[in-house]
Amino acid sequence: MATSIDAVGVLERDHRDLEELFQAFERSGSAARRKELAARIVRELSIHASLEEQLVYPRIRRVDDRPAGAAGRRGASKEPQVLVALEEHHLAKVALAEIARLPPGDARFDPKVRVLIASVRRHVEEEERDLLPAMARAYTPEELQELGTALDRARRIAPTRPHPTAPDEPPGALFAGLAAGAYDRSRDGIAQLVELTADVARQLADAALRRGEGAVRHARERFTRQLGEARAELQPAAIERRVRRGARRGQQRAGEAVEEAGRALQSASLH
Repeated sequence: MATSIDAVGVLERDHRDLEELFQAFERSGSAARRKELAARIVRELSIHASLEEQLVYPRIRRVDDRPAGAAGRRGASKEPQVLVALEEHHLAKVALAEIARLPPGDARFDPKVRVLIASVRRHVEEEERDLLPAMARAYTPEELQELGTALDRARRIAPTRPHPTAPDEPPGALFAGLAAGAYDRSRDGIAQLVELTADVARQLADAALRRGEGAVRHARERFTRQLGEARAELQPAAIERRVRRGARRGQQRAGEAVEEAGRALQSASLH
């Protein structure tokens, strides 16, 4: 999706989003919540670092940063600062890879994330104080707008995991970023599919349990009803009723037998 802000605005927005994650991690008292936030930090920092290495730092390295009004003077190259930034990225990726592997209960988990946060904050401060203003001075508003749009488009295919050993300078950074992004997002897709499958399985299990509980409840109610009926049949009053019904049926059958015997005797006398 195209952005309405330029490249500097896109990067500063990323920095603010990361700072919100950092502060949420620092405030959280839940190990599970910190693990979730750390996973998001790993993802967002991996994407952000890749975008800067592929599209931003190559442009800043070409900047001849002359002070305003000093058109006749040669400006200082930003390459030394970019090389320092790349080394900071590399160290951050190493830490991100370690964080991604650590369980939240590990004694090194929280300290490692907090050291990373402090390092990234210094990196962001230096970048916003020096590199981004130099880029803003060196390029036209139209160029910065085009770069901002390119950053948002590239975000969709950027790596979502750290790759400390991958190239971070052109031309290798571009190809490595594309390959790593495709690999990471395929893994993300599989992970999402596994999670979706697990969710469906849990839903089916819950439904089966609910059906099972319903069947058990129905059987229990049926048994209770039948047991109640059996107990009722064993009550003295019920037995007495059955005896009376049996006596009436016996009397009826006896009467029928007497009538049949009388008819037989009458028939015999006639012959």
